[in-house]
Amino acid sequence: MNLLVALDAILTHQNISRAAERLFLSQSATSGILSRLRAHFEDELLIRNGRRMALTPLAEELAGPLRTILAETEKLMSMRSSFDPATSERQFTIACSDYVWATLIIDILAELRAIAPSVDIFYQGPSTRFFRTEIDFLIVPDRFMLEDCPFSALPSINYVCIVWKDNESVGDSLTLDEFLEMRHAQAYSERTTFIEAWFFKQFGRAPQAGITAPSFTLLPEAIIGTRFLALIPADLAERAAATLPIRKVEAPISLPLMTDVLQWRVSQDRDPGQQWLRTLILDVAHRRRNSS
Repeated sequence: MNLLVALDAILTHQNISRAAERLFLSQSATSGILSRLRAHFEDELLIRNGRRMALTPLAEELAGPLRTILAETEKLMSMRSSFDPATSERQFTIACSDYVWATLIIDILAELRAIAPSVDIFYQGPSTRFFRTEIDFLIVPDRFMLEDCPFSALPSINYVCIVWKDNESVGDSLTLDEFLEMRHAQAYSERTTFIEAWFFKQFGRAPQAGITAPSFTLLPEAIIGTRFLALIPADLAERAAATLPIRKVEAPISLPLMTDVLQWRVSQDRDPGQQWLRTLILDVAHRRRNSS
């Protein structure tokens, strides 16, 4: 089975380095596995084609049946006859953003301590790692949801404006010109963010960045002692306002809604433990939304 998992990584990525990262192995160890697979199938499986690697005809034939075998094996291993949260010691893994962890997952953990004290949740990095089979759940914005994976939409959250509590240059509200001219605190991103894309579509321009924070959840702290404005989801703003000297400012326009989705694997759709935790996540998310 280990060789089949390795073969799937090699056929999927067609690159030894990336396959090694997925398998948590060194490149030399992954190359050794490829040599064993080549000897078994009496085929090169992966060959150089110009500057890139390509699959041989046999490797292309193997890819489909291999995925079926691994999916059925994963399904078999995830089956449980029942799930009792009060006594279970099961561990679940979630790939999500720092914002989702700091808001929704923190509330989930509090619920677990009361009704499932031995059930644990572990963070497993950004959403790009979901292809690794040890990750149970993925929570991402709906525009990044994965095809061919079941999903449930979480309640939409609206954006709000926040400033430092003692920022006297901003009153209780802003005009559109003031809003667009103000320097904003934004989270670092290698690609255009959802809020930037929305502003470009609406006004042909995005707010001017004054500072860039390492992550979304650090924006409330980043504006303290400054005249910057930040746009963040309402639930994050409420949590931050409870401990930090910040305040909300009425926006001159209706800001967009952000919708995340909860995703899981088809092979784990009927797993009782997975079903229970999915229901809990959705229930907590809706209760949070209704109370805000």
